[in-house]
Amino acid sequence: MKESKSSSSHQRLFVRLKTRLQFDNDFKLMAVLTVASLVLSTILIYKYCIKDPNVTVLNLKGLQPIPGDGGKYIVDYENIQPSWTDFYAYIRETVDACRNVKQFGGQDNHFIVGTDGNYKVCLDEGVAPTPGSCTVLSFGINNEWSFDDAMEEYGCDVYSFDPTMSDPEHIRGKRVHFYPLGLGGVTQEVDILLSKSIFSAKCQVLTYRDILAKIGKTNSVIDYLKVDIEGFEIDFLENVLYDDQELLFRIKQIGMELHPTVFASENTSVRKQKYWRLVHKLRSLGFTPIFGEPIPVWLLSYTYDGKTESLCCYEIVWINNRFVKK
Repeated sequence: MKESKSSSSHQRLFVRLKTRLQFDNDFKLMAVLTVASLVLSTILIYKYCIKDPNVTVLNLKGLQPIPGDGGKYIVDYENIQPSWTDFYAYIRETVDACRNVKQFGGQDNHFIVGTDGNYKVCLDEGVAPTPGSCTVLSFGINNEWSFDDAMEEYGCDVYSFDPTMSDPEHIRGKRVHFYPLGLGGVTQEVDILLSKSIFSAKCQVLTYRDILAKIGKTNSVIDYLKVDIEGFEIDFLENVLYDDQELLFRIKQIGMELHPTVFASENTSVRKQKYWRLVHKLRSLGFTPIFGEPIPVWLLSYTYDGKTESLCCYEIVWINNRFVKK
């Protein structure tokens, strides 16, 4: 009887020791696998998220460089959803690529935005409009003609467009041609808020190609393209950046107001991603931003991380590297 109890006790002790050893071995194996997994993850992150130029990594230093023709960004700007910090930093970034920048137009008595209607123009050789033989297209007038008149005085033929004004097609002065038409991604009629009114109406909007065909400039170099069309710039950019790049390449300079949030009828994050993608696309095609500033609009500001940004508009000017004298 005693031998049986002793044998049973030894068996239980053996089982406990075996179980403990098995647990220790399993624990060691788990620890080894965990460490191996961490090491492998670190290697993969370093290799594919830091070293691989084709992987999306939100790094401001990586976002900044302006590539030459054929250059590539190290971020997947087509699919990324940037933070507000990255977004504002990028659309405001400029490059010191123009030595002679001059302001054309502008009135200082605008109640809401202070100075309105002014645009910067680069007068460096190659990209500068040539007085007497230059062409300017100006989209979005809102009865503020100072830029258009200044470019006419400089010596350019100016084609001005705004479907929201009550003015019919006419010639202003000697070289400013006005058309009650809008710019968009598709030639169609759309509802647009009328100038100096709380009402909207059906307005005719044309693609950039159809606009050029109407004024007989399809194959011409456009010295300056001014775009201030209250959010419809997204439709215009989508169209020319993806469907009509050859027309874009014949533009020397683009001065544009971007409206990231204030006029958005869609989700703000979606609109932010669109601007991010389109501005990246424009730069990747050889357009360098030489000027970028927020337009301070009364009571319309956004504060994040201790920074304040305009909720309305940003004026950006790009020059086409194809025309820059090397």
